[in-house]
Amino acid sequence: MRSASVVLNPAANRPARSPAQRLLIALLGWIAVAMAITFVVWLVSPWLIPPTNNNAVVFTGHRFRMLPSASQAGTNWQDVSLPDTWAARGLPSKGVALYESTFMLEQPPAQQQRTWAIRVDRLSFQHRIWLNGQLIHAQLLDADPLGRPMAYLVQFPTSLMQPGINQLQIEVQHASMGGMSAPMIGTTDELQPGHTMQAFLTQTLPLAINIVATAFALFLIMIWRQRRSELDMGLLGLLCVVVSVRNCSYYIVDGPTLSQAMTGWLYLTAQTTATVLLGAFAMAIAGKRWPWFAKVLWAVQISFPLLAGLAAQQGLLEAARAATYPMLLVLMLPTLALLLRLHKRFSRMAAIGMILGIAVSLVAGVHDYLRLIGMVSVMHTYWLPMATPITLASYGLVLMNRFVEAGKTAEQLNIELEAKVQERTQALSAANAAKGHFLAAASHDLRQPVAAIGLLSGLLRDRLRDSPLHAMTLRLMDAVHAMENLLNGLLDLSRLEAGAVKPHWQVVDLHAMLARVSAHEQEAALGKGLHLRVHPTKAMAYSDPILLEQIVRNLVGNALRYTQQGGVLVGVRRRGQHLLIQVWDSGQGIAPQDQQRIFEDFVQLGNPERNQAKGLGLGLAIVQRAARLLDSRIQLQSRVGRGSCFSIEVPIARHKLVDQASASATVSPQQTQHDAANKPLRDRHIILLDDDAVLRPALSEQLRAWGAHVSQAGSLEDLDELLQRVMQVDLLLTDHRLPDGSGLQAIQMARQLHASLGAVVITGDTGSVPLQALQDCQAPVLHKPFPAEALLHAVQEQLKSPT
Repeated sequence: MRSASVVLNPAANRPARSPAQRLLIALLGWIAVAMAITFVVWLVSPWLIPPTNNNAVVFTGHRFRMLPSASQAGTNWQDVSLPDTWAARGLPSKGVALYESTFMLEQPPAQQQRTWAIRVDRLSFQHRIWLNGQLIHAQLLDADPLGRPMAYLVQFPTSLMQPGINQLQIEVQHASMGGMSAPMIGTTDELQPGHTMQAFLTQTLPLAINIVATAFALFLIMIWRQRRSELDMGLLGLLCVVVSVRNCSYYIVDGPTLSQAMTGWLYLTAQTTATVLLGAFAMAIAGKRWPWFAKVLWAVQISFPLLAGLAAQQGLLEAARAATYPMLLVLMLPTLALLLRLHKRFSRMAAIGMILGIAVSLVAGVHDYLRLIGMVSVMHTYWLPMATPITLASYGLVLMNRFVEAGKTAEQLNIELEAKVQERTQALSAANAAKGHFLAAASHDLRQPVAAIGLLSGLLRDRLRDSPLHAMTLRLMDAVHAMENLLNGLLDLSRLEAGAVKPHWQVVDLHAMLARVSAHEQEAALGKGLHLRVHPTKAMAYSDPILLEQIVRNLVGNALRYTQQGGVLVGVRRRGQHLLIQVWDSGQGIAPQDQQRIFEDFVQLGNPERNQAKGLGLGLAIVQRAARLLDSRIQLQSRVGRGSCFSIEVPIARHKLVDQASASATVSPQQTQHDAANKPLRDRHIILLDDDAVLRPALSEQLRAWGAHVSQAGSLEDLDELLQRVMQVDLLLTDHRLPDGSGLQAIQMARQLHASLGAVVITGDTGSVPLQALQDCQAPVLHKPFPAEALLHAVQEQLKSPT
């Protein structure tokens, strides 16, 4: 009979663990690893801060007594050993106490050692120190005892010590965590390194880490505001702000003083909010919403601060904090369980790092709770201010990496899609379009903050006018103006690139246009000692007057900028059925190999240091795009060392009935100054918005009589179309009651593209509601009828003062 052999497998008879059991084991495992790491750090940290006493100083004893206060009676003198933790000896953790230490000075200090010091690594920031009955340091606040242990180095003259027995007395005030470390006495040079390291590790480093974490958190919040789908990133940012601000307040002792009850309530509320946000963040990042957990979080966020406030009124806040913190630590266990699911959404290393970080923070929270109730030595500092910012920053970096990777994936998919539907020649056009979109977005989004910076800089300049800092504020204003010029150039460039500007073809009086350009640029020419001349012409072109004038302005401004001596001549020549508007200069000239490159964005010749006084390198790029929009050609003739001639070709207005302008003499600087005096609005571009067919022409005629260039619109729809093609405007003059809206809507529409645009409102409304709305719009209001002088005054006031 053959016997059967059986192989026994011990694991076969072992019951399988349930998911809850596996989760519990994983939790305990991560907490054990975190405890091991923090324990190693705790063991190593004392080696970085060695205690130091002078060899001539020998402490012989320490004694202690509680001083009587309003809330508790005093005690008799007791011998103690330092460091001393009050709670470890069964004493309350708050109150006022006096330490008295005696030490032997075996030999008097050498004459060259004139400055000695007392170093106390854990001393309440509310204290007074006496040496042999002489007060040498005092830092007491008038409010309730709020003191927390900090590192101090107090210097004193050696004349206060005597050979033999000396007495050191230290009075401390504590709101919690009462106690003190052993004092050390020696020369300042002996004690300074250890104190510096102690202060750095326990105060400066945690404060710096939390400040950096706050800035990083604000960055995450800004991303979340732009992309609301990144909820986990927004919650992490809010969590990091709450935690970091709370941690920073712990290390800042010279700020505003609050009562003990208010301070304790704020700390408890911040801790509660941080725990709730951490739970919400865990659900968001794990992609798992637990309804019961969300309800618990809401209940905790509402009830804990409310109950703590009631406890504070009864003087039971410390008991409430001691009871609340263990519950908050328990609330972190579901959070850790949620984070154990991250390996399904992130890489293994990222998930391990994030889980370990939360486990470390959990262990640090337990330690800090024991520190709060006095079960840990006073020599221990809080661990959470160091653990939480690093943990949250690691989470932020993982999310940022995910965000960047998603962006890279989207870009790659976009590139592949374009490659399938476009030819190789179209790829370059797509790249230029992408660059234009980027410039448009960047310049548009930056205009509002830059405008705010400009206003604040102006206020700062005015308020520091008599201060030594006034010169610095002027340099700040120059920098702001440079930024504004750059953004204006970027916006003009991006609008032309995106096709947002549509030309409106009409007859253009070139003589009047060139006169306006001359008046605008004459001051710059005189400032450099150059001659700017405009040759008179009767020519009429058929083009867009706004775009054409912008092109000529840029060409003349560019010529003046790169001409050092001689001058600039502007004239018009006929070439068949077209006109050539030419700008001649006696500048340095342009080499043949650079004549195509100068029309590229941000290209400047002879300006390697990027001095913005020489321009931004956008003028000719704008000229080329505007000319392309008008179907006009830009021509360049140049000789190095002799000068250049830029020409733009425009069609002659032959097929239109035009009023020919009479010939006039060459526009001289003296004539320009005379015209400017008689025409107070010369060279100003004003948009006139009014639907009244009688009033609008009259207003337009009056503004033109004052020298202004006027663009008219009869509705908000017309205004929107006009704004899309206008690249430079100085003021909006609008009626309040319009057929498709109001003057307030018109101002808002115009300032979306021209943030600092001035505005004047005219109205015939007398009702209280319209009048109140007009008063709130912060623009001058003229009530019909009004004299011409009132209109001129309101316009001039808006033109000379930014909105």
